[in-house]
Amino acid sequence: MARAASSILIVGSGVFGLGTAYALTQRSLFDNTSITVVDCAGGQFPPEDSASVDSSRIIRADYSDREYAALAAEAQKQWRQQADHEVGGQGRYSESGLLLCADTPPKDYSYKKCGMDYTKESWKNVVEIAKETGLPQDKIKLLESTEAMQNFLKTDGHPGDWGYINNLSGWADAGRGMKWLYEKAKATGRVNFVDAKVTELVTEGEQVTGAKLADSTVLKADVVFVAAGAWSGSLVDLRGRSEATGHPVAYVGITPEEEKALEKLPVVLNLSTGLFVIPPRDGLLKFARHDFGYVNPTPITRALPVSHKDKRETFLASQPYTSRIDASDPFPAEADQDLRRALTDLIPIRGLENRPWKKTRICWYADTRDGEWLVDWHPGWKGLFIATGDSGHGFKFLPNLGDKIVDVLLGDGGKLAEKWRWKEMPNDGAGRETDGVYKGLITEDGSRGGQMLVLKDELAKGRAQNVVKAKL
Repeated sequence: MARAASSILIVGSGVFGLGTAYALTQRSLFDNTSITVVDCAGGQFPPEDSASVDSSRIIRADYSDREYAALAAEAQKQWRQQADHEVGGQGRYSESGLLLCADTPPKDYSYKKCGMDYTKESWKNVVEIAKETGLPQDKIKLLESTEAMQNFLKTDGHPGDWGYINNLSGWADAGRGMKWLYEKAKATGRVNFVDAKVTELVTEGEQVTGAKLADSTVLKADVVFVAAGAWSGSLVDLRGRSEATGHPVAYVGITPEEEKALEKLPVVLNLSTGLFVIPPRDGLLKFARHDFGYVNPTPITRALPVSHKDKRETFLASQPYTSRIDASDPFPAEADQDLRRALTDLIPIRGLENRPWKKTRICWYADTRDGEWLVDWHPGWKGLFIATGDSGHGFKFLPNLGDKIVDVLLGDGGKLAEKWRWKEMPNDGAGRETDGVYKGLITEDGSRGGQMLVLKDELAKGRAQNVVKAKL
């Protein structure tokens, strides 16, 4: 990018979109640039079905990839800042510790990396980073057997086969964190927020010139960012590169006495099953599953093709299925049963597995094959920048993510730009329909377990009934 654009339009107000918008306002190069963020927000930026909006998200530097581990450690320095005006203040961040573990893989495990590989590589990285940055290494301790983890958690379930506790990790209130970021961006007076649904990108020749809204209004800009998370594939053809996958989340109500008993519980995450629990707050305990996820094949009619030489076509791609589509926000019985298993394996209090959920939801990620983000100029179009594909990991980088994206925009992204570049993908059918069968895109970075399922098939088999819908 040789010079600052006179106008930038960012489609999406999740952590990628808001983070980028705020970072742009902090660079003098963009002092004269008009910055607009558009999202179908329903009066709330970001919208409540955004992946970044929730009661909690894990904050960790526990990554098997050294670059992400270092980037997360950099973000954690800011999360630990606890003044009211800082990102970690007012209860937005809690350093509860993280017990990361995995199961021994079966002999027929066929993916590139398993959860056990990821866990052991993560342990090595966080120990090295603690040593390099002067953090206390004794905060990280191995738990090398199921019995060791059972004793630590005071549970008789099966947390995993091998793991470790990292007391330098924790969790953040994601909803409050995103509100903090939105207010920061809004307070600059530099960002114009538009609450509207984008139906398609607008082009002139090989140049992307703006975005068309549901009411046919066109927002024009010199540069258009697509940072729409799991919805990005409805605007740009990302088949084989990034795909929307859904992951079940449920909340169970607990008594003050139970919350007191669990006050020292760390985050617990098993990377083989994907099951995890986050410590309780305000009478709610959250369980979720980070696995290969659900896909929801949906006809896409107006996505921009890979090249300006191609025509738009209708194709199937997985898209989010949230409360904005179905107000009942159905939850598969399969997920209900699996998350109740986590209640018996990961915490010491018995009986919670029989309680109705206070709330359930499906959280939609933008996954990539290798777990690398997709942050780059689109090679087939001028004026189009893509920022998506965080594979469910983006929120923890809220303090520094926007700056890194702007670095890539300006050609100064270094190693991260190389990792996040637009890559040519094998034509193996992943993320596409072939002969009437949709093949999901599998993230093979070792952080996923379970199996990929088709959401509508699972809902047809059965829906969770033991749910008391509550506004959280």
